[in-house]
Amino acid sequence: MPAAVADAAARPQRRAGPWPPRSALLAVVCGVVLLGAAVGTVWAMVTPTVTGRVISAKYAEIIGGGDSAEYESMAWLAVLLFVYGLVAAAISWVAARPWRGPAGFLALGGATVAGSVVASVVGDRMAAWRFDDPKSLPVGATFEFGADLFDGRWWTLIPSPWVLLICAPFTATLLYLVFTLSTQDPDLGVGDRPAG
Repeated sequence: MPAAVADAAARPQRRAGPWPPRSALLAVVCGVVLLGAAVGTVWAMVTPTVTGRVISAKYAEIIGGGDSAEYESMAWLAVLLFVYGLVAAAISWVAARPWRGPAGFLALGGATVAGSVVASVVGDRMAAWRFDDPKSLPVGATFEFGADLFDGRWWTLIPSPWVLLICAPFTATLLYLVFTLSTQDPDLGVGDRPAG
């Protein structure tokens, strides 16, 4: 019996007590999701445009841009989502320090998926707000419009368009993994290892 007690006393004990405060993790998740709105806004402002001409009350024709502008729009969205994922991982690693590890990793993945959806919805709405509605223009008028993220016609350019929404989670989780493997502290720098 004394040997078992001595064995238990010799084993390092993890910090007893409650989990770290969830406020830091919740703030990071909310911040990352809201950052997606900024990404969508930037995309709506930089996305290439297509030029059209109103030919009747119900029809318009494309006179400039076309498929190349739509492919460029997808490329811009992918690049912005990759950068968003990198920034989100850095914010998560620094700001949610007590939650580094599996919980932080899963929270970051979920937040970047949600933020990517927010980015696409906000980007779509901002692009619609930025350009005139051709239905309100007279016959013969020219107009510009950007890619419509929720228009089935636009998404037929690539077989699986929603694959763009994994750009941010992919880069975020990859960078988080790099941070994890690069740290020399067994507790990932959280600071909850017992002394001695």
